Amino acid sequence: MVKVVKVSSLFILLMGVFSAPASANDFPTVERVKFVQECMALKGGPNYVNMYGCSCVIDKIANQMTFDEYTYADAFVRLRNMRGERGGYFRSSKDSRSARKGYLTIKGEAEEQCFVGQQITQAK
Repeated sequence: MVKVVKVSSLFILLMGVFSAPASANDFPTVERVKFVQECMALKGGPNYVNMYGCSCVIDKIANQMTFDEYTYADAFVRLRNMRGERGGYFRSSKDSRSARKGYLTIKGEAEEQCFVGQQITQAK
């Protein structure tokens, strides 16, 4: 019985060593897909180059922000054009400015590293 316990303990230890580490900032798949689809639409449409670049961007964002930080900052970016008093918070609050600046800086750097900002023209 002692050998079984030692073997099972060794097995559990090895499983922990050889298993892939779980990412603390892993974004839900649906959110990654939505980001990539929107990014491709903004960058000229669905093609392999855009898909690869846009998925690279969201991966780099996920490496630098938690999902909660991303959704918080993304809300400020998307809602800053809301009209009226309600939109004032999204446009001019200290939270808004710092969240937008941080997110847009990370996103801009990721787009540069992933070559997403470059326009690729197709030969006709």
